[in-house]
Amino acid sequence: MGKIYKKINLKMGNIVFKTVNKNLISFYNGIENLTRLKHRNSIYFPEIKKMNSILDSFHKTPKLKITVSDNLIPFKFETEDGVTLSGIKYITNHNSKKWIVSLHWFAGHKYWGLYNARVFIELGYNVVSFDFRNHGESEKVKHVTMGLNESKDFLAIMKWLQENHQPETIGLLGVSMGSFVINYGINTYNEEFKKYNVKFAICDSGYGSISTLLLQIRNFWLKKFIRKKRIQKFIQGVIKAQSEDTGVDWNNIDVFKFYDNKKIDNMFPMFIMHSRDDIVTPFDDSLKLFIKRSIHSRDDEILIYDSSRHALSLRYHFKQTVYRWLKFENKIMKDDEATRKALEYFDLDKIKDNDDFDEKVELNTFYLNSSDNKDVNEIK
Repeated sequence: MGKIYKKINLKMGNIVFKTVNKNLISFYNGIENLTRLKHRNSIYFPEIKKMNSILDSFHKTPKLKITVSDNLIPFKFETEDGVTLSGIKYITNHNSKKWIVSLHWFAGHKYWGLYNARVFIELGYNVVSFDFRNHGESEKVKHVTMGLNESKDFLAIMKWLQENHQPETIGLLGVSMGSFVINYGINTYNEEFKKYNVKFAICDSGYGSISTLLLQIRNFWLKKFIRKKRIQKFIQGVIKAQSEDTGVDWNNIDVFKFYDNKKIDNMFPMFIMHSRDDIVTPFDDSLKLFIKRSIHSRDDEILIYDSSRHALSLRYHFKQTVYRWLKFENKIMKDDEATRKALEYFDLDKIKDNDDFDEKVELNTFYLNSSDNKDVNEIK
């Protein structure tokens, strides 16, 4: 009987993790397919032409389009467990030692990572993005672990970047699963990350643990099939089955445990953002992360929108998102002239901190810069 329940839970677990961003998979595939015929004859990076078309027709943010020349370079690299991954780098300036490492969402690919980081090209950063295992052009393996093994991919790209470009400044950008991987990776590989010159991170629409992700999936996608009084049993069953299948305890795929159980000695400022009506990942995980990190860091910022599709703040809240990112980066790097030029490029140079950014769909946007209170309760 126990074997039967294990198979049921394992099957349920596999269904769940395929459902995590099911709406995004079909949504983005549909959008991308609309441009496929238009660019069938494109030879030189047809993916870029396709993505530029999406920026025009769907995102309606032409300022994020990318021009292809010899500055876009694909490459392959390998993880510590022998998985071959596909990466791409955008060279803004061959002499620049500033890099953004961009991590895409579940069911996404490296070109979405590249476009998400497009804002920082205007600040002179080079960008590197890659396909997680089981995504894009990277190697397909048996298990999708929602951040566990994917953190090995993150570590591998950091090693590759260090060995090939010796960056002096690194900014991290992660969306959804990419956001989780940043937080899980920098703590799991704490000693390794001390070697890298990470100055800041931006984490958009992430989750804090597999348990909270499963709860969100149940509440929005499986509530007709799993009653509330069975939630705990459902989550424990799926985690147990996945743990036995992969040989790793999925209870430990939890960012919050790092902050609860040990001293964090590899901190850098983090900009955390989410939307209250996100139906894929729980927005209160972002709040919880901000609060737990506040014990260790007083330079974090958090931005919570009332309304936005999952991981699409750059579409639904373009002005405020870009403005906050640029100002956050400048708070750390203190390059006023570069920031001024970038704000001007994105037509944000007249914006003030207290402006509403013309977001008519918003009732209330929660924004907090913990640096404003830095002198009040300074950590001893």
